[in-house]
Amino acid sequence: MQHERAYIFKNTVSQKNGESAKVQFSSLERMEIEPAAEFGGGGKAMNPEEMFVAAINGCLMNTFFYFVRKFKIEFLSYNSLAEGRLEKQSDGFRFISVKVRARIALSEIESFEKVHEAGRLAEKYCLVSRSVACPVDYKLEIESKE
Repeated sequence: MQHERAYIFKNTVSQKNGESAKVQFSSLERMEIEPAAEFGGGGKAMNPEEMFVAAINGCLMNTFFYFVRKFKIEFLSYNSLAEGRLEKQSDGFRFISVKVRARIALSEIESFEKVHEAGRLAEKYCLVSRSVACPVDYKLEIESKE
């Protein structure tokens, strides 16, 4: 079994008259991308900083869902909010932390321990958060609709 794998990101960029760059990703139809507002962007399109935080949030969510399926947990909803903090350092800006706050609503309180374990395992095994230099803090709030 091969333990190494490459993930390819392909894009084509077109831009006219100072508009946001139009990016065609290998797995998406199309989206706009520009610098963050504090770096001169217009604030109307995705930026690399948001995509960095989104990648961590998405990986934690997908890793959590993997364990939810494995443990056969049924849930009503899942939502999350991720925040990445930047700091200017001597060698330039750098992310110093990412916090992800997630909430899952259960229809049965009996699943509480399994969900807690799924959250712990998601934090442990999320490959994106394990690959970044800044600390990632994942907190999962569990509520029951019983």
